[in-house]
Amino acid sequence: MVWAAWNTKHRKYIDQDWITKPTIFATVAIKYFPKTGSLLELGSGQGQDSKYFTELGYKVLATDFSDYALSKIPNIKTQVVDLSLPLPFSSNSFDIVYSHLALHYFDKKRTQELFDEIFNFLKPGGIFATLTNTIEDREISTGTKIEDEYYQIGDIQKRFFSIDSMRKFTSKFETLLLDNHGETHKDEIKTLIRYIGKKHE
Repeated sequence: MVWAAWNTKHRKYIDQDWITKPTIFATVAIKYFPKTGSLLELGSGQGQDSKYFTELGYKVLATDFSDYALSKIPNIKTQVVDLSLPLPFSSNSFDIVYSHLALHYFDKKRTQELFDEIFNFLKPGGIFATLTNTIEDREISTGTKIEDEYYQIGDIQKRFFSIDSMRKFTSKFETLLLDNHGETHKDEIKTLIRYIGKKHE
């Protein structure tokens, strides 16, 4: 089952030196956040960014598909959430919705639904920040194309965003940052798609 595969990944991640420090994207995104407020993290993993945001004073809800990963996040509210299904949150609930490498596993229909749901969850003036896969990733060549920018890679389906496709998926937002200069502590790729947008007041 897919959840079991993610639990296995997180058991491997727990021994990595990067798992306890905030991601590079989190330290960039924070500059666009309001000074205080409620923050929903989608696909939080073992909570390195949720912990970082909590320490800075945000009221964080960390969510992930992996119950194992969430069990490694102490003193932060957590919730198991399957991003492939409609998300269980109310309109105008959060000041910030944040996601690091978790929104690129879905077909075009579900991806657009996700971005629209996120827009709905945000309060007026709220911030959405996400880092995603890039079409410049060499992993594409190892997969089978399902639809435009969406591939079967081993047992997992992955979307590889371009700046143009990210712009289209986030058309409801006011764009504050959109480029392909994203990077992580654990990979050599330095062309990940960074997006930060704002819901109109």
